[in-house]
Amino acid sequence: MAESKDASGKNPVNEVTLQPALRQIGTTRCPICQTPVAVFLTKTNRPFVNCSFCSARVFYNGQESMRLLKKKMKPVGDPDVKFRID
Repeated sequence: MAESKDASGKNPVNEVTLQPALRQIGTTRCPICQTPVAVFLTKTNRPFVNCSFCSARVFYNGQESMRLLKKKMKPVGDPDVKFRID
């Protein structure tokens, strides 16, 4: 199939950039099965983990639980992305 190219003929005109739906802020161990899992932020900047091994979903809503998660978590990616501890 032929791709549409711009006037110079080098780059496609309709270039698609994929972005993740949720921001990943780090990794930690699943509290149930101890498998390494990613820590994501919800739309309201609350951290949660979704374990693909044991199917556990853990949301960290309380101030103390977020503080403990932050101690255990290994940060990943953008250092400007932070979750709030109320």
